[in-house]
Amino acid sequence: YYSVPFVPECGIPDIIVKYGLLYNWYAATDARNIAANGWHLPTQADMTALMLYLDPGGIASSNTAGGNMKETGNIYWTSQSAGTDNSSGFNARGAGSRYEIFSELRGSFSMWLSDEYESDAERAYISYILYNNDTLYNNTPISLKYYGQSIRLLKDSTSLTHGQAGTYTGNDGKVYRTICIGTQEWLADNLCETLYRNGDLIPEVIGSAAWAALTTGAMCAYNNDWNNV
Repeated sequence: YYSVPFVPECGIPDIIVKYGLLYNWYAATDARNIAANGWHLPTQADMTALMLYLDPGGIASSNTAGGNMKETGNIYWTSQSAGTDNSSGFNARGAGSRYEIFSELRGSFSMWLSDEYESDAERAYISYILYNNDTLYNNTPISLKYYGQSIRLLKDSTSLTHGQAGTYTGNDGKVYRTICIGTQEWLADNLCETLYRNGDLIPEVIGSAAWAALTTGAMCAYNNDWNNV
């Protein structure tokens, strides 16, 4: 990320996010809270509500909502699928993921949900979007908890109406764009948070073996390059 002047009366955020940071599930759900007061990591139910607002015919996944959520153009995606229009204002970008290695920059957007996978304590739920179709994959996708995924926070309740924009101030003071979709106010950028709500630092873990062994919270930039954030 890099700083630009913040103009409160215009609702302009004081950072411009590229792909954001990647976090493991332990950081996303740490009791110290990666979300500022009044916000939370979305649940499966939250994500389903978003999906059904964008595509009322969706069930476990949606064949159109992903296109409504993806930023247009080929800067942050390998290519555009036919239905890519970002009509929701969600601005999803192909931030990729981290396993033992980094993978799929400009190819996929994956975000953590708070729900653990019922059949395997080492896994949790995600939602994701791919560059080459308009599907929002929801509810059934799971990820190992040590994987690095993006985070989008959701406001507990909002006074905004559909299509209105706002701002969110993180624990470390960065100010982000938000967008109201239906009755939900979402971050309109991937999270770049470096602190928990109590002021504790979220550790940055660079080494691949150390990352894969984690059972506590950590973050990283894609390819350990902060120019990607």
